[in-house]
Amino acid sequence: MISFIMESEDNNPSSLVDLSSVSIVVPAFNEALGLPCLLDKLTQQLQGAELIVVDDGSIDDTAAVAGRYPEVRVIQHASNRGYGAALRTGMQAAQREYVVWADSDGQHRTEDILAVAQHLVEGQLDYCVGIRGADSHHEPNRKFGKWVLRNVVRLAVGRPVADFNSGLRGFRLAIIQKYLHILPKGFGASTTTSLIMIERNYRVAEIPIVVQARVGKSSVRQLRDGIRTLNLILRIFLLFKPLHFFFGIGLPLVLIGFIYGLFEAFVEGLGFPTLAAVIVLSGTQTLFLGLVMDQISALRRESFE
Repeated sequence: MISFIMESEDNNPSSLVDLSSVSIVVPAFNEALGLPCLLDKLTQQLQGAELIVVDDGSIDDTAAVAGRYPEVRVIQHASNRGYGAALRTGMQAAQREYVVWADSDGQHRTEDILAVAQHLVEGQLDYCVGIRGADSHHEPNRKFGKWVLRNVVRLAVGRPVADFNSGLRGFRLAIIQKYLHILPKGFGASTTTSLIMIERNYRVAEIPIVVQARVGKSSVRQLRDGIRTLNLILRIFLLFKPLHFFFGIGLPLVLIGFIYGLFEAFVEGLGFPTLAAVIVLSGTQTLFLGLVMDQISALRRESFE
């Protein structure tokens, strides 16, 4: 992965960028309160971009609010299908070379959305993500959950990942469309795409952004969505690095079994114990399972190319 940080004063582009190659996808579920402010700014400051609002089965006036803007294309789900499903619908409908995700709850500043779009276009990047800084708004009751997820992601990819679940990110459309079928329907789309972009070695940029307090009430449920995200991380890890996962379990089992068995056989003089043989056999089976899974994973990854 080619990764680098781009910074500019207040994250404001120094010159206007042609947004005719950019689609902005805004997933919205019961966001009638905060959506007008966002769309007012997007239609004024991101002229030329394709603006798509996906109303994910809202029971308030979200669709009606978005429909007041002739520049905005509104797509409605008949029922609530989830954040990831709304993003998938928006990206399937997008018609420009690049696509940028932006939340509808007022957290993302227009200048940050514009900065992500600018870096994508001018850098001809595959992926660009906004990294929330220390001066961004944070929910104190989510710190522990994010700490757990951050360390699980670090373990999965073998290095720290800055803001893996930031909701403000952009892609080359032709690339992200290859992976739409593995995006989760609910929350976790941000984490999933972070892992995919890292594992597939795409050309990436990270830019600093400032996130504001959201308008209205969040639909995120920390325990439920945290468990789902952990499950997604495991699935992506098994898709791209099955050998690492199964060898990380199987090899220690084989070593522990042999060390224990040899100690009992030669030091204690009790012969090679049955338990040690079972441990070695279990580790060996796990190693071979990793080899099989790696072949299956290779066949699946070929479908992305």
